[in-house]
Amino acid sequence: MASAAVGDDFYGEDPTVTALERATAQLVGKPAGLFLPNGTLANTVAVLGLTVGDQVVVHAESDIQMWEAHTIASVARLQTLPLPGERGRLDLPALQRCLRATDVNAPRPGVVCIENSHGSSGGHTWSLAEIDSVAELCAAHGVPLYCDGARLFNAAVARGYRAAEAVRRCAAVAVSLYKGLGAPMGSVLCGERDFIDRARVLRRTLGLTFRQIGHIAAAGLVALENIADLAQDHDRARLLWEQLRPLVPAEVLGDPPETNIVALRFGADAARVVDLLAAEGIRVTEVVPGVVRFVTHRDLDDDAINAAVAAVKSAMDWRLR
Repeated sequence: MASAAVGDDFYGEDPTVTALERATAQLVGKPAGLFLPNGTLANTVAVLGLTVGDQVVVHAESDIQMWEAHTIASVARLQTLPLPGERGRLDLPALQRCLRATDVNAPRPGVVCIENSHGSSGGHTWSLAEIDSVAELCAAHGVPLYCDGARLFNAAVARGYRAAEAVRRCAAVAVSLYKGLGAPMGSVLCGERDFIDRARVLRRTLGLTFRQIGHIAAAGLVALENIADLAQDHDRARLLWEQLRPLVPAEVLGDPPETNIVALRFGADAARVVDLLAAEGIRVTEVVPGVVRFVTHRDLDDDAINAAVAAVKSAMDWRLR
């Protein structure tokens, strides 16, 4: 980062930013990319640039709905329409009913968003066939499909497909550099060149123009070199899940993880469990009501997994008292 070549990105003159945008776009199979500070801003700019109606159609427990709906409402002046679906996947009949809405007096669906992998459900991933089913409905009704791919590379590594295959029918995708990949900040929004041109203007409108930001972009380039390492995070999440099996009831433990997230369903005890684990030095979150999420990443080793298991055991001892 300290030795990165920099320039004024306002004029498109920062070579490291340009290299990052090009490298990310190539990985996801899109013509162009735009560097943004984080996923929330990437999602907001995406729906601003893509929507053809009034509603942002999302899964009811997507990150956009749970954590960003107020941003989209206040900044983009759009409302989210949450739909049901198992493990983060949109229920197709519900989506079809939504897309068929033709009453000119009612809100119109403007963009459909999928999240791959889906954080709140425990990192579940979409198959290519499932994505195609949503894409076909969107295409039939002239509504663009957007992928919140904050953890897209986790999904690709877990499923064995290329990231570009998963978003080939999406109008745009945003990927995060600062989650499992370990950069300090940054997301890259990718799509067609005319869309990215609009997104660049929107970034400026929101006051997000960068100047000599190549130092941060350099960390993003390093992050992209480490995509294969995500498999180690997946292995450690599975190790955590396996070690928790004797300690946690099956209805709390749920299914084995597909990626790097283990979600424990503690129900009404979730907030107390988060506090108990924090007292043991284990930082987790109640990602949706009743669900405590553990996320493995590149800074954790097997000793950290053992510490997390010991902390959960202590929490379970309290829960049984």
